Amino acid sequence: MIRAITFDCWDTLLDDDPSRNIERKEYFGQVLEENGIMILRNQIDELFAEEARLFQEHIVRHRKTRNALERAETLVDLAGARIADTEINRIAGYSDKIALEYGPPVVSGVREVLEALYGRFTLAVICNTGWHSGGTVRQLLEKCNLPGYFSHLTFSDEAGVAKPHRQIFEYTLEKIDCRPEDAVHVGDSEYSDIVGAKEIGMKAILFTGINDRYKDNNTADLTIDDYDDFVGIIERGI
Repeated sequence: MIRAITFDCWDTLLDDDPSRNIERKEYFGQVLEENGIMILRNQIDELFAEEARLFQEHIVRHRKTRNALERAETLVDLAGARIADTEINRIAGYSDKIALEYGPPVVSGVREVLEALYGRFTLAVICNTGWHSGGTVRQLLEKCNLPGYFSHLTFSDEAGVAKPHRQIFEYTLEKIDCRPEDAVHVGDSEYSDIVGAKEIGMKAILFTGINDRYKDNNTADLTIDDYDDFVGIIERGI
Protein backbone atom coordinates (compact mmCIF):
# COMPACT_ATOMS: atom_id res chain seq x y z
CA MET A 1 0.00 0.00 0.00
CA ILE A 2 1.43 3.35 -1.00
CA ARG A 3 1.78 5.75 1.91
CA ALA A 4 4.39 8.18 0.59
CA ILE A 5 5.44 9.70 -2.72
CA THR A 6 8.85 11.30 -3.29
CA PHE A 7 9.50 13.55 -6.27
CA ASP A 8 12.61 14.57 -8.14
CA CYS A 9 12.68 18.33 -8.74
CA TRP A 10 14.16 19.26 -12.13
CA ASP A 11 12.07 18.18 -15.13
CA THR A 12 9.63 16.54 -12.72
CA LEU A 13 8.29 19.40 -10.60
CA LEU A 14 10.11 22.33 -12.23
CA ASP A 15 10.88 22.65 -15.94
CA ASP A 16 14.67 22.82 -16.36
CA ASP A 17 14.36 25.09 -19.40
CA PRO A 18 17.54 26.45 -21.07
CA SER A 19 17.07 30.14 -20.20
CA ARG A 20 19.30 30.08 -17.14
CA ASN A 21 22.12 28.23 -18.84
CA ILE A 22 22.13 30.80 -21.66
CA GLU A 23 22.51 33.61 -19.11
CA ARG A 24 25.15 31.61 -17.24
CA LYS A 25 27.23 31.21 -20.41
CA GLU A 26 26.96 34.90 -21.24
CA TYR A 27 28.06 35.89 -17.74
CA PHE A 28 31.00 33.49 -17.87
CA GLY A 29 32.17 35.05 -21.15
CA GLN A 30 31.68 38.53 -19.70
CA VAL A 31 33.84 37.81 -16.64
CA LEU A 32 36.61 36.37 -18.78
CA GLU A 33 36.45 39.37 -21.10
CA GLU A 34 36.68 41.74 -18.12
CA ASN A 35 39.85 39.88 -17.19
CA GLY A 36 41.35 40.31 -20.63
CA ILE A 37 40.43 36.88 -21.97
CA MET A 38 38.50 36.80 -25.23
CA ILE A 39 36.52 33.67 -25.99
CA LEU A 40 34.05 32.86 -28.78
CA ARG A 41 30.47 31.80 -28.06
CA ASN A 42 30.92 28.40 -29.72
CA GLN A 43 33.97 27.83 -27.53
CA ILE A 44 31.91 28.63 -24.45
CA ASP A 45 29.26 26.17 -25.60
CA GLU A 46 31.94 23.49 -25.95
CA LEU A 47 33.37 24.27 -22.50
CA PHE A 48 29.96 24.03 -20.86
CA ALA A 49 29.22 20.77 -22.67
CA GLU A 50 32.48 19.25 -21.47
CA GLU A 51 31.93 20.48 -17.93
CA ALA A 52 28.43 18.95 -17.92
CA ARG A 53 29.92 15.64 -19.02
CA LEU A 54 32.48 15.77 -16.22
CA PHE A 55 29.75 16.72 -13.74
CA GLN A 56 27.74 13.61 -14.61
CA GLU A 57 30.87 11.47 -14.59
CA HIS A 58 31.59 12.69 -11.05
CA ILE A 59 28.11 11.63 -9.91
CA VAL A 60 28.60 8.17 -11.41
CA ARG A 61 32.02 7.71 -9.85
CA HIS A 62 31.44 9.27 -6.44
CA ARG A 63 27.65 9.43 -5.98
CA LYS A 64 28.09 13.08 -5.06
CA THR A 65 27.35 16.35 -6.86
CA ARG A 66 29.72 19.24 -7.45
CA ASN A 67 28.50 22.66 -6.32
CA ALA A 68 28.51 25.90 -8.31
CA LEU A 69 32.00 26.90 -7.16
CA GLU A 70 33.48 23.55 -8.13
CA ARG A 71 31.74 23.71 -11.50
CA ALA A 72 32.97 27.26 -12.12
CA GLU A 73 36.52 26.22 -11.22
CA THR A 74 36.28 23.35 -13.70
CA LEU A 75 35.10 25.70 -16.46
CA VAL A 76 37.96 28.11 -15.83
CA ASP A 77 40.47 25.25 -15.86
CA LEU A 78 39.03 23.88 -19.10
CA ALA A 79 39.34 27.36 -20.63
CA GLY A 80 43.00 27.50 -19.57
CA ALA A 81 42.27 30.87 -17.94
CA ARG A 82 44.05 32.44 -15.02
CA ILE A 83 41.73 34.65 -13.00
CA ALA A 84 41.47 35.54 -9.32
CA ASP A 85 39.47 33.41 -6.91
CA THR A 86 37.14 36.36 -6.37
CA GLU A 87 36.25 36.27 -10.08
CA ILE A 88 35.56 32.54 -9.96
CA ASN A 89 33.36 33.18 -6.93
CA ARG A 90 31.47 35.79 -8.98
CA ILE A 91 30.77 33.23 -11.68
CA ALA A 92 29.67 30.66 -9.12
CA GLY A 93 27.43 33.04 -7.20
CA TYR A 94 25.72 34.31 -10.34
CA SER A 95 25.32 30.79 -11.72
CA ASP A 96 23.57 29.67 -8.54
CA LYS A 97 21.27 32.65 -8.01
CA ILE A 98 20.31 33.26 -11.66
CA ALA A 99 17.43 30.82 -11.16
CA LEU A 100 15.78 33.31 -8.81
CA GLU A 101 15.67 35.89 -11.62
CA TYR A 102 14.75 33.50 -14.42
CA GLY A 103 12.42 31.31 -12.40
CA PRO A 104 11.69 27.96 -14.03
CA PRO A 105 8.01 27.20 -14.62
CA VAL A 106 6.15 24.55 -12.66
CA VAL A 107 5.54 21.47 -14.83
CA SER A 108 1.99 21.32 -16.16
CA GLY A 109 -0.35 19.42 -13.86
CA VAL A 110 1.99 19.33 -10.87
CA ARG A 111 0.16 21.86 -8.74
CA GLU A 112 -3.19 20.11 -9.22
CA VAL A 113 -1.66 16.71 -8.42
CA LEU A 114 0.00 17.94 -5.24
CA GLU A 115 -3.23 19.56 -4.12
CA ALA A 116 -5.11 16.29 -4.66
CA LEU A 117 -2.48 14.16 -2.90
CA TYR A 118 -1.78 16.46 0.04
CA GLY A 119 -3.16 15.17 3.31
CA ARG A 120 -3.78 11.70 1.88
CA PHE A 121 -0.16 10.74 1.26
CA THR A 122 3.13 11.91 2.72
CA LEU A 123 5.02 13.88 0.07
CA ALA A 124 8.73 14.67 -0.13
CA VAL A 125 11.39 15.90 -2.57
CA ILE A 126 14.73 14.23 -3.36
CA CYS A 127 16.81 16.51 -5.56
CA ASN A 128 20.34 16.34 -6.94
CA THR A 129 21.87 19.82 -6.95
CA GLY A 130 24.56 21.30 -9.18
CA TRP A 131 24.68 24.87 -10.41
CA HIS A 132 21.78 25.64 -8.08
CA SER A 133 22.31 24.91 -4.39
CA GLY A 134 19.70 23.31 -2.19
CA GLY A 135 19.12 26.72 -0.63
CA THR A 136 18.36 28.26 -4.00
CA VAL A 137 16.07 25.42 -5.08
CA ARG A 138 14.23 25.74 -1.78
CA GLN A 139 13.67 29.43 -2.53
CA LEU A 140 12.44 28.56 -6.02
CA LEU A 141 9.92 26.11 -4.61
CA GLU A 142 8.80 28.75 -2.13
CA LYS A 143 8.29 31.28 -4.92
CA CYS A 144 6.07 28.70 -6.60
CA ASN A 145 4.19 28.07 -3.33
CA LEU A 146 5.09 24.37 -3.40
CA PRO A 147 6.99 23.56 -0.16
CA GLY A 148 3.82 23.48 1.94
CA TYR A 149 2.83 20.24 0.24
CA PHE A 150 6.02 18.45 1.28
CA SER A 151 6.91 16.97 4.64
CA HIS A 152 10.61 16.97 3.80
CA LEU A 153 13.00 18.37 1.17
CA THR A 154 16.27 16.51 0.59
CA PHE A 155 19.08 18.06 -1.48
CA SER A 156 22.30 16.28 -2.41
CA ASP A 157 24.59 19.15 -1.40
CA GLU A 158 23.06 19.07 2.08
CA ALA A 159 22.78 15.28 2.39
CA GLY A 160 26.38 14.68 1.28
CA VAL A 161 25.38 12.03 -1.27
CA ALA A 162 23.53 12.14 -4.58
CA LYS A 163 21.00 9.97 -6.35
CA PRO A 164 21.22 7.11 -7.14
CA HIS A 165 23.06 6.48 -3.83
CA ARG A 166 20.69 4.47 -1.67
CA GLN A 167 21.56 6.59 1.35
CA ILE A 168 19.77 9.69 0.03
CA PHE A 169 16.56 7.68 -0.48
CA GLU A 170 16.87 5.92 2.89
CA TYR A 171 17.56 9.23 4.63
CA THR A 172 14.42 10.79 3.15
CA LEU A 173 12.20 7.82 4.01
CA GLU A 174 13.55 7.88 7.55
CA LYS A 175 12.62 11.56 7.81
CA ILE A 176 9.04 10.86 6.73
CA ASP A 177 8.82 7.56 8.66
CA CYS A 178 7.98 5.33 5.73
CA ARG A 179 9.19 1.90 4.62
CA PRO A 180 10.57 1.57 1.07
CA GLU A 181 7.88 -0.91 0.09
CA ASP A 182 5.21 1.66 1.00
CA ALA A 183 6.72 4.45 -1.09
CA VAL A 184 7.01 5.42 -4.76
CA HIS A 185 9.53 7.79 -6.31
CA VAL A 186 8.81 9.93 -9.38
CA GLY A 187 11.60 11.31 -11.56
CA ASP A 188 12.86 11.86 -15.09
CA SER A 189 16.21 10.03 -14.93
CA GLU A 190 16.59 6.29 -15.34
CA TYR A 191 20.01 6.35 -13.69
CA SER A 192 19.44 8.76 -10.80
CA ASP A 193 15.75 8.27 -10.03
CA ILE A 194 14.59 4.86 -11.17
CA VAL A 195 17.69 2.79 -10.44
CA GLY A 196 18.23 4.52 -7.11
CA ALA A 197 14.66 4.10 -5.88
CA LYS A 198 14.27 0.49 -6.97
CA GLU A 199 17.59 -0.46 -5.37
CA ILE A 200 16.11 0.07 -1.92
CA GLY A 201 12.74 -1.49 -2.72
CA MET A 202 10.67 1.55 -3.65
CA LYS A 203 8.33 1.60 -6.63
CA ALA A 204 9.44 4.00 -9.34
CA ILE A 205 7.60 6.08 -11.95
CA LEU A 206 9.51 7.63 -14.85
CA PHE A 207 8.09 11.02 -15.91
CA THR A 208 8.89 11.82 -19.55
CA GLY A 209 6.80 14.94 -20.06
CA ILE A 210 9.89 17.20 -20.21
CA ASN A 211 12.85 14.86 -20.61
CA ASP A 212 11.97 11.86 -22.79
CA ARG A 213 15.52 10.51 -23.11
CA TYR A 214 14.66 7.28 -21.28
CA LYS A 215 11.08 6.88 -22.51
CA ASP A 216 11.71 3.67 -24.45
CA ASN A 217 14.56 2.28 -22.37
CA ASN A 218 14.00 2.18 -18.63
CA THR A 219 13.36 -0.14 -15.69
CA ALA A 220 10.57 1.90 -14.09
CA ASP A 221 7.42 0.23 -12.81
CA LEU A 222 5.47 2.74 -14.88
CA THR A 223 6.28 5.44 -17.46
CA ILE A 224 4.05 8.52 -17.82
CA ASP A 225 4.32 11.60 -20.03
CA ASP A 226 1.81 13.78 -18.17
CA TYR A 227 0.13 14.03 -14.77
CA ASP A 228 -3.44 13.72 -16.05
CA ASP A 229 -4.20 10.37 -14.35
CA PHE A 230 -1.47 10.44 -11.74
CA VAL A 231 -3.81 10.52 -8.75
CA GLY A 232 -5.77 7.57 -10.15
CA ILE A 233 -2.53 5.64 -10.68
CA ILE A 234 -1.53 6.15 -7.08
CA GLU A 235 -4.99 5.24 -5.82
CA ARG A 236 -5.09 2.04 -7.86
CA GLY A 237 -1.60 1.07 -6.85
CA ILE A 238 1.43 0.27 -8.98
